[in-house]
Amino acid sequence: MKLTSATIRPSYEGGDPAASIRQSESLASVRDEARRERLLDMQVRLRPYRFATFAILALALTAVGSEVGWWWMVPLLAGLAGFTVADRFMRGSAHPAVWIATAWAILPLLLADAVVMTGGAASPALTWFALPAITLGARFEPRGILLGTAYILGLLLVSTVIFDPAAASEHHQHLIASIALILSAVVLSGALVESDRAHRHRSTLDPLTGLFNRNALEQRLSELEGQPANGDSKLSHALLLCDLDNFKGVNDRFGHAAGDAVLQDIAYTMRATLRAGDSIYRVGGEEILVVLPGATKVDAVAIAERLREAVRERHPVGVAVTISIGVAVSRPGKLDTDGLIARADTALYSAKSGGRDQVIVGA
Repeated sequence: MKLTSATIRPSYEGGDPAASIRQSESLASVRDEARRERLLDMQVRLRPYRFATFAILALALTAVGSEVGWWWMVPLLAGLAGFTVADRFMRGSAHPAVWIATAWAILPLLLADAVVMTGGAASPALTWFALPAITLGARFEPRGILLGTAYILGLLLVSTVIFDPAAASEHHQHLIASIALILSAVVLSGALVESDRAHRHRSTLDPLTGLFNRNALEQRLSELEGQPANGDSKLSHALLLCDLDNFKGVNDRFGHAAGDAVLQDIAYTMRATLRAGDSIYRVGGEEILVVLPGATKVDAVAIAERLREAVRERHPVGVAVTISIGVAVSRPGKLDTDGLIARADTALYSAKSGGRDQVIVGA
């Protein structure tokens, strides 16, 4: 029996509700992973500019230190410390947004303190509240942007209207101008970031499976290149190069629509089997590469076997599918990603030529 698109559609569009749920869950998990990677990437990119901003604020406050005192050094150092701590723990955290949001929230507090100490509504530092507003879109999703904007405006009002209502009334033009500047900064920076986000989404995700593509893989490998590595510790990294067995036969026998459905289902199965923090990329027609950070040889083999068994048991759209996997684990020293990929490729070739549906570890 030849499977056509009409035959396949019921499995994903109402004939099997569980399959539809699995598919949406797969895409949701990929989106979550993409958002996490984007957040971490943006935080790294912002780091040098953030320190430059703190330096500019410090210079400005130093210039008027004789007038306002040197109290500002404490909150300024607290702000720097907050971002330093967040940078240290965010990548290993399951919820990096919590660390980043906490560190970000310190800067508006610092600015509110500066506004209170330099005259409230009459303070020349009032417009500085636009600084954290500019970075909202780069760090957070729409809900976070709304909450962050409300937080900034709340601190602005507390440090002016609540602190000195009379001065706020007298300098209401400054207040209105500052609020307009903050809202404008949020809107304009949000539009720019949204455009960049859409471009990144198109350029790093495979449209069929929702997995990361070659562009995303290049970015990930460049991050890992040259990092300290040790095959017997958590500094270890592993690659799993996976290839669906006899996939051309699936396309030839059942049609490309069935082949696409199989790839989508297998992509979800593999993603759901991996650990949090592992990343998965479609690098060819039916070839998938998995990056396992912090995985030893024992870990990598165990994960590869789980993937192989999960795919073997899946039978997407009624088609029996198996997978061959080549495993490569980092050696002590600086990580050589090209060498790691070459060893994974050699191991995969051995798995394919040795009978398929097996896991082989590269030398």
